[in-house]
Amino acid sequence: MNKSIEIHKISSEMTLNLRREILRNNTIESNLCYFKWDKHEKSFHLGAFNNKKIVGIISILNTSTKTNNIRRLRGMAVKKKYQKNGIGSKLVTRAEEILVSENIFLIWLKAREKAINFYLKKGYRKIGEPFEIINIGIHYYCEKKLKK
Repeated sequence: MNKSIEIHKISSEMTLNLRREILRNNTIESNLCYFKWDKHEKSFHLGAFNNKKIVGIISILNTSTKTNNIRRLRGMAVKKKYQKNGIGSKLVTRAEEILVSENIFLIWLKAREKAINFYLKKGYRKIGEPFEIINIGIHYYCEKKLKK
């Protein structure tokens, strides 16, 4: 299955259904799954496609007003039946490649407790103590310095 996965840039609108399904357990409407920085000119979104169907997503957001060299990874999700097949890893790797090509030197995120080991294996490091996001669960701040 993993070999047939293709990664492409997509619109923020194309992320909404998977954000709702995977990240919000279908508890809110798709139109409430927008992120504040989705439409920023330096933000981008990637989709993982299997036979032209979107099965995974990742958003890379420019959330800083002070520097253009940092981005936030947010809203990564893979359809349940495709999880544990390397799709998330492919999405992160491709996003990081794009960021390096844009001279971005640091990426940060808030990792869910169940995803922290995934990010640690991808070279991210925990910053500070775990914290809770109400109705979602325990998270960790993480960051990774990107190299050219």
